[in-house]
Amino acid sequence: MKSSILFFILLGLLISCSKNEDLDTCRLERFVQENPLNKSFHYDYITLKDGRIEKFFSYDINANKDTINKAVVFFEYNAKGQVKAVRDEAKPKSIKRYDATLDSKGNATKIIQSTNGNIEDEIEIEYDSKNRPISISSRYLLGINRSIEYDNAGNPYNIFRADIATTPTIAEHTFDDKRNFFSGIPEIKFYWIVRPLNTFLPYGDHNIVSTKVYLLDGTQFKESTNQSTKRELTYNNKGFPESVKIIRQDLSSTISNISTFAYKCQ
Repeated sequence: MKSSILFFILLGLLISCSKNEDLDTCRLERFVQENPLNKSFHYDYITLKDGRIEKFFSYDINANKDTINKAVVFFEYNAKGQVKAVRDEAKPKSIKRYDATLDSKGNATKIIQSTNGNIEDEIEIEYDSKNRPISISSRYLLGINRSIEYDNAGNPYNIFRADIATTPTIAEHTFDDKRNFFSGIPEIKFYWIVRPLNTFLPYGDHNIVSTKVYLLDGTQFKESTNQSTKRELTYNNKGFPESVKIIRQDLSSTISNISTFAYKCQ
């Protein structure tokens, strides 16, 4: 009898903790980045349905004109609720798709990039034992190539990039102890693989507070002080960032990015 009572008490505590965790969740709906240096703005609007991403609308404004950096992305899910593909309809006559092959854990191990059915690239992803991506490579060298290392808290602190037509870099990050602003919309991780947001990361539980950047110089990586940054963050009452200022750590201390976030909190 006592064991039965204890079981129901423990069950009640688990349900209560689960509900409290749900109540503390904030799902990102709007994300605006301002670049004070060139007076440009980048807007991301996220449409949610049944608690997950349905549509992602992204564009830039520069000198009050809409730029070519526009994306109208729809997320597609399988019967298990896992992201199986995204499609970009920004150009109705040139639909771009990213179709995934999923493993038994729901991880996208291969993503085929195509436009109007014509295959352009194949992206392969490797994961660690905690289902975190550690290697992303573009088979036909049209897209991204990077590797990711995680610290003991699970944050992606070291990222090597060798994207096409760019100088290879290593970025070393430090993190706060607050909630990652992407944490309420984990589906965004799929989109980050194919269209990486270099300034922000959906992997790990926390937010970047400083970054050191190293550029390949001959056969060695050397720190690029004019690309290294620190961040000033403010948070809402649930621990999610409301604003982020990215400040260059060289002598100029120039603010290079001001981001603000709007959520739907439960």
